[in-house]
Amino acid sequence: MAQKFPLDEFDSAIAHGGRHRVRRTPKIRALEFLRILVVAIVVAVLGFFGLKLVDSANLFTATSAPVQTVSISDVAKGLEITILDATTTSGTADKVATSLVDAGFNVVSAGLLGGEVSSKSQIDQTVVYYFDAGDKAAAAVIAKALGTYPVKQSTAYAGAVTIVIGTDFK
Repeated sequence: MAQKFPLDEFDSAIAHGGRHRVRRTPKIRALEFLRILVVAIVVAVLGFFGLKLVDSANLFTATSAPVQTVSISDVAKGLEITILDATTTSGTADKVATSLVDAGFNVVSAGLLGGEVSSKSQIDQTVVYYFDAGDKAAAAVIAKALGTYPVKQSTAYAGAVTIVIGTDFK
């Protein structure tokens, strides 16, 4: 079935034989690994110290970067505020909540203290309570936004800041 073709230049190529690579011994493999390891360590060290040098040089700014400060009023506006109405006037908690939200504070709830307020459960004095001692300054900012009311720490209310509106509220 096979046909015999005339000889051409491809038929005169020298046939190769045998191995094309030398077998690598464990010693050669270990030396290759050590060379690669040394090169990697040198590149890592140069990169680390090069980046440290560039970072400390402040190439792009002539002055130091400004430090961002957070004011107490910003912290106070981020706290969750609960408003409890202990007066017999309906809608007082909603009015206070609306005024605080308009001022940028975070009011999470507003309602009556203990449900329905009777003349027996009325509270005479408006007080701003804070739960954690770190929130005292922020609670003072909130109290100042309402008027001049005392600020006290209490664990009786679970919220960060709780405002109990008394009959003295204006």
